[in-house]
Amino acid sequence: MYNLAISIGIAVVAFVAGWLGVGNWLAGFVPAMLALSIAYVLLARRTGKQLEALMQDSMKEFQARRIEKGRKILESGFALGRWQFLVDAQVHAQIGTIDYMQGNFREARKHLEKSWSRHWMAQALLATVDFREKKIEDALKRMDKLTGPGGKDPVFWGLYAHMLLETGDRDKALAMLAKGLEKNAGSDALKAMADAVRNKRKVKMKAFAPAWYQFFPEDMPRTMMMQGQQTRPGQYTPPMPRR
Repeated sequence: MYNLAISIGIAVVAFVAGWLGVGNWLAGFVPAMLALSIAYVLLARRTGKQLEALMQDSMKEFQARRIEKGRKILESGFALGRWQFLVDAQVHAQIGTIDYMQGNFREARKHLEKSWSRHWMAQALLATVDFREKKIEDALKRMDKLTGPGGKDPVFWGLYAHMLLETGDRDKALAMLAKGLEKNAGSDALKAMADAVRNKRKVKMKAFAPAWYQFFPEDMPRTMMMQGQQTRPGQYTPPMPRR
């Protein structure tokens, strides 16, 4: 990646300058390490700001229902991937999320599979694609790997428990909800879901709204659908996903 290569180049210059200045190669080591660290942080921060600006521009287009234009802006972010690690993965995650919320699950999978393994939202969407395609074992395996990165968000545990309930595994669903409450003790949504499951009542996932609709946009109330408006026959734009 360019940022790393440039930083190494700067470090080499600092090393040579220190070595030649003192006549001992050890004298060049410390300045080289400092130069490497500082240069890389500054360059990575610059790329991060460029990506953030690009994401903001794309979100404005999505909110204005100019879906294709917003998508093209996102895709232009791949050029930044040559400069910094994980940028491509972030762009793939965002494009995959947009495709998913538009109901294009096949296209969403292609991008979500290239997202960072610790980006819990993108990976959970991928697990939900598996679940929709009846690949239940794959879906649950993906969710199990996300208990760390997704553990601090009640929606993650609600989604995991929901999948388990759909498979008929009520006991494991309760166990997952208990784990979720250990990390999110103040979540009323998790408490309500656990109480409903424990007492064999109907579970109402709207307690996790609006974030819940990122995974199941078809459950969105008509009033929220109307806010999306028609982008083209048969499709609507739901509220934009969180980054």
